Order: sequence, then structure tokens, then C-alpha cells
Amino acid sequence: MKKVFLIVILLFHIVICTSQNRRVADSLIKNLENNSLTKKEEAQKLILLSYYHPNVDSADFLAKKSYKIALEIGDSILQAEALEEISNKENLVGNNSKSLQATLKALKIYESLGMREKQAASYNQLAANYMGEKNYTEAIKYLKKAIDIYSISDKYGNGILTILNLGEMYRLASYLDSAKVNLKQAQKINKQRNKVVESYAKGNLGMVYNTQDSLSMAKTHLQDAISILGELGDSYATSVYLAELGAVYQKEGGIKTAEENYLQALNMAQEAGLKEQIRDFSKKLTQFYESQNNYNMALTYQKLFQVYQDSLVNKANIQEVERLKAGYEIDKRESEIGLLNKVNTNQKYLVWVLGSGVLATLVFLYLLYKGNRKVKKANTTLSVQKEIITQREQEKALLLRELNHRVKNNLQMISSLLNLQSHELKGHPAKAALEAGKDRVEALSLVHRKLYQEGAETRISLKEYLEELVLGLFYGYNAGFKPKFELPDTSISIDTAVPLALMVNEIIVNAIKYAYKGVDKPSLSLKVYHADASLHIHIKDNGKGFTTEESEKKNSFGLKLINSLIAQLEGSIKKKGSHGTHWVIQLPYKVKLVSEKQFQKPAKEKQLFQRFHRRKRKKVKSV
Repeated sequence: MKKVFLIVILLFHIVICTSQNRRVADSLIKNLENNSLTKKEEAQKLILLSYYHPNVDSADFLAKKSYKIALEIGDSILQAEALEEISNKENLVGNNSKSLQATLKALKIYESLGMREKQAASYNQLAANYMGEKNYTEAIKYLKKAIDIYSISDKYGNGILTILNLGEMYRLASYLDSAKVNLKQAQKINKQRNKVVESYAKGNLGMVYNTQDSLSMAKTHLQDAISILGELGDSYATSVYLAELGAVYQKEGGIKTAEENYLQALNMAQEAGLKEQIRDFSKKLTQFYESQNNYNMALTYQKLFQVYQDSLVNKANIQEVERLKAGYEIDKRESEIGLLNKVNTNQKYLVWVLGSGVLATLVFLYLLYKGNRKVKKANTTLSVQKEIITQREQEKALLLRELNHRVKNNLQMISSLLNLQSHELKGHPAKAALEAGKDRVEALSLVHRKLYQEGAETRISLKEYLEELVLGLFYGYNAGFKPKFELPDTSISIDTAVPLALMVNEIIVNAIKYAYKGVDKPSLSLKVYHADASLHIHIKDNGKGFTTEESEKKNSFGLKLINSLIAQLEGSIKKKGSHGTHWVIQLPYKVKLVSEKQFQKPAKEKQLFQRFHRRKRKKVKSV
């Protein structure tokens, strides 16, 4: 029965295969109907069917079925090959974490068996996974590892495909010259023998030329690639190049042709079930229609983008939807206001024309009465719309605070778990690492606690935040003295608060743990001031200081973390003084004084907040 069920699924989807794939699939299905097949032969046929099948979801089902059989019979090579197919299909539908797990399992099997070329194939898939996370540096690293293997042994001719992929990765990382070199090298090696390589090389070169605004070259290469891929039945690449061709036409001013290409790419992605491409093309169409001031269509595709964005990465895009709605409503209101202004202008002319006689006066009064009614009606409509927009803004602020509250709770839960785990590791070397991790999580949790408690959307009080952070660390490590503070009444954005919290956490914890051994009167001061459009942070202790060897450590995670955060904020850090340790941190900063109203919730917003939580409690109670 399982075989019959499997064959029904295959027959349902096989209609849309290309002629070449259909012949291969038909042959494989007939083989599967043969009850004399061994378990190993059945698993092999299922892997081949997964490779040739045009529908991603069905292909993923087939690969998982093959993996299950391979586990039953204990065949390691078949397990790895099935895992490779699972990784490819999960990557296509946007499940990057599952794809990465499958690839790492396959790589581990190939390494244990010493299968070098198979390892290179797994490196290629790892590069694809990291590309999905936009970590192009890691992707390039794994592709180079694969090329090193293929330069020694390339039995199946996969080296040229890896060079092609490396060119694409350089393009995504914006190293356009390196991208062109690798893509042209792939063309040179291929010499048009392999249509897949030729189409991908041409298409990716077209995308590079588009980025460099060489539109004529871009159009030629993209059209050639699409023409070749039409013969191969590759929906994924064809849809990507169609969308890129649409972007080229849009740059040239061919709006109608650009629109047709975008829509054709979206339809092709929907038919093939390519979730990531549907999301990306929906976003392109949203931006396209928005540039044409067609807010209604832009809103339609923005909603489609939102659906697929949420299903892939679980992120809401409420601000973009609300902005499009507001743009659409503003456009309608401006038209109504323009119409009212025109009516008022006509009324003024009628006053002068009809003012000479009683009849003219009566007519004028009648028209004026009519006009006033229209104005009042329009004002009422505008007032209602203004109230709706105000309420939406308050709801958005409320949702953001609720998000901060939930993030804060999750971070506190992580901190508690790390704390519990550290208690279980008494005397273990990992205990110190868990405690350091707990301190960093608590520093992040404090940011979100401030955002939630103070009602600030994106800024928190620098003075209150640093005092609470440092005093919490002193209390947590049972320090026998109190720190000194010189902090200004300013606010900082969350983008600055999070990296700053981690830096201060690292420095303070390091001082408390290591600086005061043998020091009779320990002290620590934290001073912050702003000057020359910069924020200056001085952290000074009277401890034993850093030795030369400690200062030159390159593998200290704390120092690496601090330097990484400083680079992220485009600032600088220096260590001064010979007695104790004196850290001087300088960050670019625009002064913004804290106002009393900034961290207070408006009365109306508090009512909305209370009403929101009452509804939540009712729902929980009813459940």
C-alpha cells in the first residue's frame, strides 16, 4: 500500500515534468512497481526520483522516504546521498536550518568513509546554506575548500560547477570583479558543452552587469540564459533571471516590459512552489508599483510578501504595510481636499457674478449652503480617518512594547537556564563560560526591560541603565565595595545600548574577577561625557592591571567581543595608565537630552495597554 500511495503522488505531479525528465521518471516508476526490488534498490530509485522531480515538496517527501529505508538497512552511503537530496530540497523551500543539519550529517558520513569528492559536494551545499543566511564570507571559504579537492580529483566534472558557484557568491558579496573572473573562467572551461553551466554563467554575468549598470550587456546575457533554461525546464533559475531582466527594463524606462517580466517570474515561482522566490518577487513588485505610485497594487503584493516572509523567517513587516496603507489613504485624502478647494474657488467666482441682484444673492446663498454641507461632511470624514490613523499608531507602539516585553522574558528565561546549568557544573571548566554567557544575556535583558518599563520605543536613559547594569554585576559577584558614577542625563538608542552593554559587562566582570587580588582598598569608577560629537566612556580601577602577556592575547573571547562591538559602532578603545587599568572608549554620538515625557506612557496608550491585556486574560480563561 505504501508503494501504491507513493506512485499516486508521483503520477499527480509528473504531468508538469519536461520531456527528458518525464521519460526518466516514468522508467523509475515502473521499476518501483516491481515488487522484487530489494530495500537498497528501492532507496536508490527514490533518490533518483527526488533529483528529477520538478515539485519541491514531493521531491522532499521522496528523499525522506529514501533516508528512512537507508536507516533501516544500515547503508551509510545511501543515508548520506539521501541527506544530500533532503538538504537541497529543504534549501529550495527556505528551511535553511533543516538543510544545514542534513548537510552536516552527510559530511560527517563522507569524512568517516574518506570519500573526498563527496566531501567537496557537501562543502558546496554548506556554502548554499550560508548563502541563505547571507554569510557570504563562510560560503566563499567552503567553496574554495571544494575547489581545492576538485583540483586534485574531479571524476564527475563538478569542479566547473563549483567555480560557477564561487562566481555567484562573489557577486552576492559585491566583489564584482572577482565574480566576473570566476564566471568567465567557468564559461572558458565549459565551452558551451554543458547547457546548465552555460545558462547559469550567462545569467549570473547578466546580474553582475546589471549591478554595474552595463544594461545592454546585462540584457543580452540574461535573455540568452532564459532561452537556454527554457529548454531545460529549470523553473528556479528561469524565474530569478526573469525578475533580474525586469529590473534591467525598469532601469531603461521600459515599465510595461519590466512589469510583465516581474509577473511572469512570480507566476513561475508559484507554480513550482519556490517560497523564497515568491517572497523576493513579491517584494520587487511592491517596490515597482510603489515607484509608479500605484499604492493599491503595491499593497496587494506587500501582503503576499508578508505571508511568505512570516512563513520563512517568522518576522512581521507591520511598518511597511502600515506605511503603504497610510500612503494610499493620504493619496485619497489629497484628492478629496483638491476637489473641495476647487469647489471653494468656484463659489468665490459665483459670489461676484450673482451679487448684483436678489435672485443672484439667493442662488449664491443656496450654493454656499450646499458647499458648507460638503465641507462639514468632508471634515467629519477627515476627522474619522485621523482618529483611525492615530489609533493604528498607538496599536503599533503597543505591539512593539509587547514584543520588547516578550523578548525580555525570553532573555530572562535563558539567563535562568544558564544559571541553573552552571550550578550543575561545579568545578567543571565550562562553569566559567556559562556564567560569562549568563552575564551577557542579562546585559541584553536589561535593555529590553528598560524599553518595556519606561515605555520608550527605541531609546533608553543612559544614566539609569548603566547604574543598574554595573550595580547588578557588583551584587551578583559579591563585590565588597561600591563603584563611583559620573553619568549624564542623556538617552541612547537601542542600537548603541546593546553593544555598549556587552562591552561594559565584559570590562566590569573582568575587573571584579581578576583585578583586586591583594588590593586593600579596591575602587572602580565609571565616567561618561560627550564632546566633539562623540560619547566618551572611562572605566578605571586600581587593581593589579594587565600584564604584557595578557594585553597581547589574541584568543581572549572577551577582548575579541569588545573589539568586534567597537568596530560595529565605528568607535575606538584604548588602555591607559600604569597603575590599575583605565579603559577609554570613544563612540560617535549625537547628544539627545532625556525629557520627562519621553519615558512616560500617555494616558490613552495605558488604557489601550490595559484593554489589550484584559482581552488576553479572557482568552486564556476561556481556553
